[in-house]
Amino acid sequence: MTLKNVIVRYPYCTIGTLIALNCAMVRIFKLNGIIFGLIALAFCCTLQFLVYNEGHRESGKKEPNAFLEGLFYRVMNTVPETVYISLFDGSLKYISGGIEKLAGHKPEDLYKTRNSLLQLIHPDDREKVLELIRKLQNGGDGRIEYRLLKGDGSYTWVSDYLNPIRNEWGNVTHYNGILQNTDEKKIADKDLETLNARVHQLNDIVNHHAVRDSLTNAYNRRYSLVILQNEFNRALDQNKALSCLLMDIDQLEAINSRYGYFMGNRILTEISKCLQKQIRSSDVVSRFGDDEFFIILPEIDDEELKRVTDLLVSAVEKCFVTDDEKNISVHFRITTGSSSLARTTKTITDLIEQASSSLYAAKMAKKTQQKANG
Repeated sequence: MTLKNVIVRYPYCTIGTLIALNCAMVRIFKLNGIIFGLIALAFCCTLQFLVYNEGHRESGKKEPNAFLEGLFYRVMNTVPETVYISLFDGSLKYISGGIEKLAGHKPEDLYKTRNSLLQLIHPDDREKVLELIRKLQNGGDGRIEYRLLKGDGSYTWVSDYLNPIRNEWGNVTHYNGILQNTDEKKIADKDLETLNARVHQLNDIVNHHAVRDSLTNAYNRRYSLVILQNEFNRALDQNKALSCLLMDIDQLEAINSRYGYFMGNRILTEISKCLQKQIRSSDVVSRFGDDEFFIILPEIDDEELKRVTDLLVSAVEKCFVTDDEKNISVHFRITTGSSSLARTTKTITDLIEQASSSLYAAKMAKKTQQKANG
C-alpha cells in the first residue's frame, strides 16, 4: 500500500500524525508538547478506527489492513492516557491498553459486560457521571473527576474528558473519553483549557472533512444529497420552486493528458471558487463526480433557471488557469444539464436523473455541432 493510499484511506490518522509532529516541536507551559500531540493523535486514530470498522461492516467487501490495525493499537498503547469510545447504552466499542496500568483491568475483560466501565465508578460519583453523559447526547462536552475501582479493590481518582462523536449527518451516536490518573498528576486549569481547545479544534477538522471535498472545498456528493433531500421536502411542504444544475468540464481528461493532473486539479479548484462567488447564500455547490459539479438552487423555477444557468456558465468560462514556469494559460469550457421540480417529480432521484439526461443531451448536441463545423 502506497503512502498516498494510506492517507486517502485513513485521513483522520494522517491529521492526528501531523498535529502530533507539530506539537512535538513546542513546549506548552511546563509540559512537553508531545503529550498534547499524543492526545490529539489518539483522538484522531480512535475516530478513524470507529469510522473504518462501521464502513467495513456495511460494505463487506474490503479486508482489514493488518499492518495499519496493528499500528493503531501500538499507538494507542504508547499514549499515557486511557482512550475509550462508548455507546450511550454503556457498551464499550473500544478502550486502550492504558486501562490496565491505570486501574489493573484488562480491556478484554471490560468488553464482556455492558456498563462495565460505569460499574467501576464509585457509587457516590456515578450519578454525576451519568448526568454528564446525558448532556453529551445534546452535543455538549465536559470534564469530570471521579473515583474508579481498581483491580485490587481500592479506588483511584481519575479525570475524564468526555466529548460527543457525530456521524456524517451531524447526529451524536457515540462519545469519546480520555482518562487520566489525577493521583499521579494534577493538571493546571490553564492546561485543561488548552487541551479542551485542541479537542474542539480536532472536532471542527473532523466535521469539516465529513462534508467537504478535500480538493475543491465544495460540499461532497454524499452531503449534497442530504441537503437536496431537505430542500426537496421543504419545497413540497411550502409549495416552493426548486431547481438543480449539473455542470461538466469539457475535455478534462484531454487537459490532464496534455498538461498533467496537477493542472486539471487546479481547474477544478478554480471552478469551485468561481461558483462560490456567483451563487446566493441559499444555493449549494458540490463536487458530484470527477469532472462534475452539482448546484442546488432553492426557490428558482424553470423560467428563472435559464437566466441563472447562463450567468454561471458565463462566469466560469471567463476563468482560466496559468502556469508561469511553463508560460501557458489553460482555458476551459463547460456543459450543463438542469432540472426543476414538477408535478411528476416524486423523489430527488428524479431530479438528478432529469439533470443527468439533460446534460447528456447537451453534450451530444455540442459534439454534433462540432462535427458540422469541422
